Amino acid sequence: MWSRAFGPAALATFVAFVHVGAGCSSEARGGFDEGAPTGATDEDPSGNFGDDAPAKAEVQGHLRGVVRAPNGTMPIAGAVLYLTKDKPEPAPETVYCDACVHLSAETPYALSDASGAFDLAATTLGAQYLVVQKGGFRRVREIYVSKGDSELPDTLTTLPPKTDRAAGDEIPRMTVVHGQYDEIEASLEKLGIDPSAIEVVQSALVGVAARSFLANGAAVNGRHIVFLPCGDFTQPPPNLDLSGDAAIEDNLREFVRAGGRLYVTDWHYDFIARTFPGYVTWSGGGNAPCSGCQRASYDAAATVDDPGLAAWMGAQDLATFTVQKNYTSIAAVHSVETTGSSGEPKTVTPRVWVSSAQQGAQRPATVSFEQGCGRVLFSTYHTEPFSNDLTPQERALLGVLLEASVCNDSPTGVVVK
Repeated sequence: MWSRAFGPAALATFVAFVHVGAGCSSEARGGFDEGAPTGATDEDPSGNFGDDAPAKAEVQGHLRGVVRAPNGTMPIAGAVLYLTKDKPEPAPETVYCDACVHLSAETPYALSDASGAFDLAATTLGAQYLVVQKGGFRRVREIYVSKGDSELPDTLTTLPPKTDRAAGDEIPRMTVVHGQYDEIEASLEKLGIDPSAIEVVQSALVGVAARSFLANGAAVNGRHIVFLPCGDFTQPPPNLDLSGDAAIEDNLREFVRAGGRLYVTDWHYDFIARTFPGYVTWSGGGNAPCSGCQRASYDAAATVDDPGLAAWMGAQDLATFTVQKNYTSIAAVHSVETTGSSGEPKTVTPRVWVSSAQQGAQRPATVSFEQGCGRVLFSTYHTEPFSNDLTPQERALLGVLLEASVCNDSPTGVVVK
């Protein structure tokens, strides 16, 4: 630990710290006292402001920068940034109900904009933790804040590629049940996620390995996100109608209710139709397995329906694009009477993120809905394989995935107490 009087000389020997602030100003040369009152300023170190005390601590400066994905290039919108004297507790290693980031009314925080940029007001000088978080992705670093405005380096504000708790990095625990036709793991790697952080259940089509994982409740609940990208229901057993397995359906329902995120694409839509009925109907979808599966793919002009996602895509010059390799079509979404994060009755209508033009009509292409403390995400189109770069539809779907990983109880992921 650092000493109570923590000046620049001691700081130079403590390589874990990053000094941000106004360089060699007179304010920066002052010592840092961990025990100083919160309201202390250069003008009145005691923190006693008398009868004219302001309601909130005085702003000492602004920290600015850009939040980016682990690949260091893609901007991240809606990330939460704040400063704290106490290092946040790590997230549980099993599925859990994310209660959002709870901050006191005195804690300044910032949200990154559509281009990833932010402006965080600092009200306390000296050593503290900078927290940068988007859903289950979080980077925590110790910094030294001096009076004045500062540009933070990307090393502080780029989301981590894997979990390293000693360094202050966390990402969700993810399992991909390998899709025969949609290799989401390749998209995650292009996002910058370290391959070692992605558990891939390699299964010939939807076979024994997939059934073994999904039927094991403890294994499913040991993850934060489970991916079921497009697979093939046209093969003989055990590949046929995996979603009809009662144990698997029960495990996935419990996983989502407990706070898990379930990602499904294309021909695996039965995992939603049978496990979470009522929210979505598919064109041609009946009781037979994969009755809504289309044997030929279609491409369609996309419309980004969610304003936040539209602004983020626009900031990347991707206001218009085409979604390719769709193998299902959503007929409609419906409101469902279900329960919220605390078990309270709640009416949930699926959120349409992206729609596509089909035969003269706009139909949902990417949707998500809440159940309990978790979320389910479905897309009619693939992310991979396409190219070595992130395609527009990959960016859109990964952007939705990041948004869908934010807690259910606040649109910003922040609750101010």
